[in-house]
Amino acid sequence: MDFRGLLDEQTDIIDAEKRRTGAPVLGTLCSYVPVELLHSFGIVPVRIWGQADDMHHADGLLQSYICPPVRNLLAMGLEGRYDFLDGILHCYTCDATCGLYNVWVRNIEPRFSHMISLPYVDTDESRRYATAEFEVLIGKLESLTGDAFSTDSLAESISLYNAQRELMREVYELKAAGCPIEYADIYSMNVCSQVLPVGLVAAELREYLERTRKMTPGPDGRRILLSGSVVTDLPLLEFIESTGAAIVADDTCLGHRLLESRIPDGPPLESLVEYYLSRPPCASRADFPSRRRILEETLESHGIDAVIFVHQKFCDPHLSDHPFLKEALEARGVPSLQVELEGEGFTGQVRTRIEGFFEMLET
Repeated sequence: MDFRGLLDEQTDIIDAEKRRTGAPVLGTLCSYVPVELLHSFGIVPVRIWGQADDMHHADGLLQSYICPPVRNLLAMGLEGRYDFLDGILHCYTCDATCGLYNVWVRNIEPRFSHMISLPYVDTDESRRYATAEFEVLIGKLESLTGDAFSTDSLAESISLYNAQRELMREVYELKAAGCPIEYADIYSMNVCSQVLPVGLVAAELREYLERTRKMTPGPDGRRILLSGSVVTDLPLLEFIESTGAAIVADDTCLGHRLLESRIPDGPPLESLVEYYLSRPPCASRADFPSRRRILEETLESHGIDAVIFVHQKFCDPHLSDHPFLKEALEARGVPSLQVELEGEGFTGQVRTRIEGFFEMLET
């Protein structure tokens, strides 16, 4: 089964895992939740992700000016599509997802809920604070599962997640080297790594890489960096590459940003804190100089020809970032396009703008 097929089977896979192990399943709203800690207790972490049948189911609880992804997630919860969860965790990032967490807890009433507050900077003091935050979470997980925290178990979980991320990093490297890998497939792999058991995804990635390493690299056309927050529209990703372009790098809520560093060797809890505080930050957890530096490093390392910003309407962190990032790109002579999605996804208007952008690049 390919990764898109695995996503279609998510609920059945999670149900089977619960029956097999009796493990609790906890939903997460952000990649800053330390999934390794959850896994070390035998918990299955599942990123709450996707699009509702009708986003307007959330209108009674969220204002219309909240970003579409957050409204979609709440609508999915209200539709019962996440009834298999035993609880929910979040790590403070943007105001919209933090509001979603509170609305979810109050109205869906999960058996378990917890909010983690990680510092936005990486200093000795912030590492001590983050360690204390993780220790509070550990205490709550011990109460939930009835099991004591084990550094050996955390070390094993860290090893599993490091291995999965290294496999995903190799997929990106092959794509950047010209292997004919569709970015829509990479997106599906990234989602699978967030919403399915880590062991299953790692096994599928190994099989995929065995086949992919045998592919012959070829010319990849314009090399595109995709930047934005939550990008879920497969037709949009497929259309960009149908023009002859190749999305060889990304800076989104899923993808390369989560893979650029690994959890270092050393005492497991300290190593986990180091990873979550030092990895490349998202727009809601970073000052602009940090974002610009990471963008410029990616432009250089991947030979980027153009950048496409895909922003969700009302996404304040990324929309605030955009003018400054655009200015940095212009200073380097790198063309960029911004498209803003309003919940209806990949529309004809968005298609026309992308076509016009690529036509401009030809002149």
